[in-house]
Amino acid sequence: PPDNDKGCFMLRTLTLGACAALCSSAALAQLPDPLERALSVSLNDPVAQRVDVMVGDNDGQITVRIQEDADGASHYTLLSPSEAGLNESEREMWEEMFLSDEDASEEDEEDGFGGEDFDAEDLRRIIGSEATLLREEDGLLIYGFTPQAFPDDEDEPDGAARRMLDAMTGEVSVNAQTGHVAGFQMILRESVKPNFAARIEDFRFVQSYVFDEVVNGPRLESLRFNIAGSAAFQSFDESMSVDILDVQWATPSAGGAVVDAAESH
Repeated sequence: PPDNDKGCFMLRTLTLGACAALCSSAALAQLPDPLERALSVSLNDPVAQRVDVMVGDNDGQITVRIQEDADGASHYTLLSPSEAGLNESEREMWEEMFLSDEDASEEDEEDGFGGEDFDAEDLRRIIGSEATLLREEDGLLIYGFTPQAFPDDEDEPDGAARRMLDAMTGEVSVNAQTGHVAGFQMILRESVKPNFAARIEDFRFVQSYVFDEVVNGPRLESLRFNIAGSAAFQSFDESMSVDILDVQWATPSAGGAVVDAAESH
């Protein structure tokens, strides 16, 4: 009957409308307020005049000074150890991570060391849409989450990556006083086989940030990475560390006046 058809049409319309509202609500769902605000902060975008960085692995560490010239090209100076004193691992780090960058094409040149080293969108993608306050300690709000992606990987996780992510736990901390992200970590909870030929026994990725007044927010302070397991019947245990020892800014902050070179430790 016509009236019944009209009733079905109205019911269908109401149902679709309700579904659309629910989907919209889910899409707009936010993380807990302090974390959401920390990930939504507007940062200045300074350019560093000089950065001293220490990089290490299982077998050694080197300290390097990165300086940018007026044209934005990066130049590298080995501060320690001396080039003659480099062991094999340190020489490989020096040549592959720094000297090879001097030969990079203009398209490969990065924009220097700046506030973009805290990538809020990348961290938001890693956290996903759910995080829970676990505890408060030492002035930090610490939220737990299940990692949804690996850092600096914009591709959708494949089967192997997804199996690893599902076996991990994540934490992100917010400084309760400044309201900015203080760090985050991804740690493997249990041994996992990403594929038939490999087993990962340990995985840790930890980044710490320091509040920088010139950036008006967090900048990278340190990074720790470790992965251990076996592949093709051979065990491995690899680690890497990065510490930003000193930054000298000499840029205008975004939307503001030119600032004198400023030390940031």
